[in-house]
Amino acid sequence: MSKKQRNYDLRELLKPYANKWVALSGDHKEVIAEGNKLKDVASKAKTKDVVFLKVFPSESFYMPGIYEI
Repeated sequence: MSKKQRNYDLRELLKPYANKWVALSGDHKEVIAEGNKLKDVASKAKTKDVVFLKVFPSESFYMPGIYEI
């Protein structure tokens, strides 16, 4: 890897966007677009150097995994 990976604390930046989709700038320091649907956020972003993220409420948690039903 040529670029150093960094972990950013996004809690304060993303707090106003709970339950929404956001497009973050490539350096993860700015919210470029927000909306309720990923499709809408992607059309608003209009740049290729973005990261799309679903923001969950701060009192919840998300644990990715594979679950059998």
